This record gives sequence, C-alpha cells and structure tokens, in this order.
Amino acid sequence: MIVLTQVIYTRNLAFTYSNSPKLGTTVIPIFTMTTPFKELSGSPREFYGPDGMKAQRRLLCAWNDRNALVQEILGDGYQFGGENPVAYPDVSSVLAVQVQVEPLTDDMIRQELTELDEGLNAYQGFAKVTVNYETLMPTALSALPDVSPLTFLTYRLELDYETVAYSGGNLYWPGNPQATFPTDAQGTLRIPVTHHRLTWHRVVNPPWTAIRQTSGSWNEAEFLGAPAGTLLFDGATAEREFLSISELNQPEFGWCIEYIFRENPLVLQPNQNIFRTSDFFSLLQFEE
Repeated sequence: MIVLTQVIYTRNLAFTYSNSPKLGTTVIPIFTMTTPFKELSGSPREFYGPDGMKAQRRLLCAWNDRNALVQEILGDGYQFGGENPVAYPDVSSVLAVQVQVEPLTDDMIRQELTELDEGLNAYQGFAKVTVNYETLMPTALSALPDVSPLTFLTYRLELDYETVAYSGGNLYWPGNPQATFPTDAQGTLRIPVTHHRLTWHRVVNPPWTAIRQTSGSWNEAEFLGAPAGTLLFDGATAEREFLSISELNQPEFGWCIEYIFRENPLVLQPNQNIFRTSDFFSLLQFEE
C-alpha cells in the first residue's frame, strides 16, 4: 500500500517590478471565500525583515474541500486572470504565494493503490492547510511596455563593467605623470556598463521568429527608458513555466522568457556601428 503524507501546491511569484493593468498602483483586493474553513490555534505567525512582511496561517477544511480552498487562496494564474490570490487581513500588499496541504490526523480510508499515477489516499476527516504570505510591491517603473492579457513582466537592472586593453605607449599614470611604460606592456581600462533583464511570464506562444531576427541589434526606438540606438539585445533564455490545472485536471504550461539588453556597450569606432536596428516591441508579442 502506498501512503501519501503531504501535498504541496505552489505559485512562485517574483515581482521586482510589474506592469499588470490589474495590479496598477494598488495591490489586489480581497475576495469572498466560499469554501468553509477554520483557523487553527497558534495561527497566524508573522515575520518582518528587509524584504518586508511575511506571514503564515494554518487553516482547517474538509479533506474533500482542500483543492477548492487552495484554488480560492492562490487564485487562477498568479495575480492575473480569474480570481486573485487572497491578501493578508488588513495588509493588502502581503499576498498568498504558497499553500501546503496535509492530513490533520491519520484517519485514512482503507483502499488498495496499485499505481503511482492513479489514485491517492483518502481521509474521512480534515485537511491542515498552511498558507504562506509575502510582500508583493506594485509597479515602480513606468517605462515597462504593455503585454498581452494574462501575462506580465518583471524587471531587474544590473551594473557591470567591460574592459579595454591599451598598449604601453597609450598608458598614463596620474600619480606620476613622468612615468613611462614599455611599448609591449598592456593596461586594462574598466568601462561601466548597464544590463537590463526583462522577463516575460506566462507566455503561451513565444515570439521565436522575432527573437532570432532581433538578437544582436540596437533598439530602433526608445525602450526601457533608453534612447534609440543605445540598447543592444544580447540574447534570451526560455524555460517552461507552470500555468494552472485545467478543467480536465491536467497541468497547463507556458513559457518564461528572459531578455537581456546591454546599454551603451563598447563599439569599435564612434559613429561606426556594426549592429543593425530592430523593433524590440516585437519581442513582447505572441508568434502569429
């Protein structure tokens, strides 16, 4: 007999910045719960730190109601589409991000399970539902482009540097202007550079053609606040991303695509760009 002791439902949320029209400048409101539940003694627990407030609540519901309660807590599609994840009482910016479900007591209904992918243990009593909350901030960057409904963007900026090597005849030491250097010597100059990382979440039909055609080009118009001709598309990474459970009880997947852009990179000669220009907004449109 196979015994299942724990099930975890999770929605991984990482809102550095978001441009969701539904999120706006305020966080999602609380909606009415329809699945009966109670809160257990010793709950809630609250945590405060550099990332803001986090919290945990322990709830009780009928075992057969656990999936319905999880769906109401987490919502359908992160904060986008269908219902929204429930907020922590009196703190609208702290939202449910993960739910753990397990039997409250060992009152299992005896049954034989012969396959791992068919059937689960059933219980006569209750499920203990642990809800984890985190602080999710509204948008702080107005330059994020618009994207298709039920998808959203997150953004991260990184400050880095590039290096340039110079021969000894071109080296100069301010601390000793009279110093000379061998012509075969080399010095390295560090040039600051800015990297922009733009991640498009829950993409059903990625723009594969646009990614191939745009890689290695300059922005032909202002993008992420950078003027035309100053942002180089360095490349992208794409990985599968869980979306939801369908009405047929099957998992549905989309794509999570991270675009990497480099602002004002080094070029061979001023005013002699070897890169073409492209429409970067095509990177945020579904493939036709």
